[in-house]
Amino acid sequence: MSTLVFSPQPVIALHHQVKQDLLLRLRAGSWPPGSEIPPEPALCAHYRVSRGTLRRAIGDLVNEGYLERFRGRGTFVSPPKLESRFAGSFGRFTVVGPSLEPRSRVVFCRRVRAQESVASVLGLERGEAVWHLERVRFAGERPAALQASYLPCALFPELSRQPLGTRFLLDVMTEVYAVPLLRAVEVVDPTKADSYAAKQLGIRAGTPLFRVERRTYSIEERVVEYRLSVLRGDIFRYRTEFR
Repeated sequence: MSTLVFSPQPVIALHHQVKQDLLLRLRAGSWPPGSEIPPEPALCAHYRVSRGTLRRAIGDLVNEGYLERFRGRGTFVSPPKLESRFAGSFGRFTVVGPSLEPRSRVVFCRRVRAQESVASVLGLERGEAVWHLERVRFAGERPAALQASYLPCALFPELSRQPLGTRFLLDVMTEVYAVPLLRAVEVVDPTKADSYAAKQLGIRAGTPLFRVERRTYSIEERVVEYRLSVLRGDIFRYRTEFR
């Protein structure tokens, strides 16, 4: 396991950066369900962080159900959750109260090297350039969702120059970059706000949230955006329609 160095960011706590990378690796299947994750010294060396920072990151993942701790044995990847699929069903989130307007606060949009977990989803080589875009979405005046998107830089050059605070990202992808989109696949599960999400959304840590993992496909069936979002449970509700 090679060493990974995070750049200090004033708006992103170091433990949150570690947590997000661990989460991406868990979703990518780097460690299969039921397996033990690497020991703390190895992970501390990999991320170049203190044991306290690592334990806080792992603690968040334990609280959110991704990992399980067993005294005297170690920390293990939780069993996968059951996934139900219904033919002819359509699901979407709706806002309780004011509609979600195309307004965002861009936390950052920066060019980074794709880690293995992100590269594998986007069909890229590890280390290729991707955009890491983080935004807070609003419903009226209320911060409603925190979204982290990863997009290939080769497909979307100079994305950081686009008006990402006032336009829907999908509109930018299709209208500015002429990337035709075919479909999106979302996986939704419950979670609780960690300290970083709580700060960005103006809520208390531990507040119930929806977690949404989204993969957006182009007409060539290529994943062109990988998005991880958390949505406030007091603002959103999930609606499913069967046909």
